[in-house]
Amino acid sequence: MDTFKSLYLSLLPYLCCIPVGYLINKKKWIPKSWIHKPLLFVLLPILVIDHVLDAGFSNLVILAILSFLMAFLMIFPAMLVNKSIDSSGDINILKSGFSYFNVAFFGIPTVKSLFGDEAVTTLICIYVGTALYGNIIGYIQVAKSKFSTKQAILEVLKVPFIYVIILALILKGFKVETPEAVKPVVNVMGTVVSVMGMLIIGMNLTNIHFKSLNWGYYAKVLGVRAISAILITAVLMGLEYWIIDGLDKEQRQVMALIPLFPIAANLAVFSSFLKSQEKQAALLIVFSMIISLILVPIGALIFA
Repeated sequence: MDTFKSLYLSLLPYLCCIPVGYLINKKKWIPKSWIHKPLLFVLLPILVIDHVLDAGFSNLVILAILSFLMAFLMIFPAMLVNKSIDSSGDINILKSGFSYFNVAFFGIPTVKSLFGDEAVTTLICIYVGTALYGNIIGYIQVAKSKFSTKQAILEVLKVPFIYVIILALILKGFKVETPEAVKPVVNVMGTVVSVMGMLIIGMNLTNIHFKSLNWGYYAKVLGVRAISAILITAVLMGLEYWIIDGLDKEQRQVMALIPLFPIAANLAVFSSFLKSQEKQAALLIVFSMIISLILVPIGALIFA
C-alpha cells in the first residue's frame, strides 16, 4: 500500500495540471501555441541534450536500442487493432499512441519514487531511444494524420529534434558534460516540461462530450497496447540477457516498467502543433494514464 501512496503523491501535482489546462482553454485565457511552441522549440531540445550528456555510454547504447526497438515494434499491434478489432480511429495517431511511452514526464517522478534518484540515470538512457523514435518516426506518423507522406517528412524537418540529437551525440563524442551551474536550471526545466505537457492534454480535452464516446474502442485499444508492450519488452529483454547480458538487476526492473507507462504527452503536443486529431490524442493519453496508475504500482510490488 505504501508503494501506491508514494507513487500517487509524487504524480499528483502533475496530474492536477490536466484540469487546469482544460479550464485555461475553456476560458480562452491563452492560446495553445503559447505552450506547445516553447515545448517543441526550446525546452525539449535542452532536456534532450542534457539527458544524452548525462547518460553512461554502454548503458546508453543498450537501453536506447531496446527502447527504440520496443517503440518500433509496437506499430504492429496498432495495425492489428485497426484491421481486426476497430478501425474507427485514425491509424497514424493509433500507431504513435502505441509507440509513445511517457518516459520523461511520468517516468522520472515514478522512478524516483520507486527506486531513488540513482535510477533516473537508467531512465535517461531509455528516454534517448524513445525520444529518437518518437520525435522522428513518431512525429512523421502524427503528421501523416493530416498530410501526405512527403509533406509529413518535410514537417519533421521543421522541428529541431533531429538537429538537436545530432548535436547532442557530437558533444557526447567529445565528452562534453553539462556544467554543474546549469544543472539546477535544467532540473527546473524538466518540471516545467512535465507541467506544460499535462496542460496541453487538458486543453485538448475541451469540448469533448464524454457521454457520447465509444468507450469500447478505447478499452480494446489500450488493453491490446498494454499486453503487447509487456510481451514485446519481455522478448527484447530476454534476447539482451541471452546475447549481451550488459544490464544489472535494477536497470532491468526499470526497463520492465516502461510498457506499463502511459502514452507520452508528446502525442498531444505534436497533434496540437499540427492541429490534427487533437481530441483522439488527448483521450488516448488520459485513459492510458488511468490504467498506468493501477499497473505501475502492481509492477513495482512484483519487483519489491
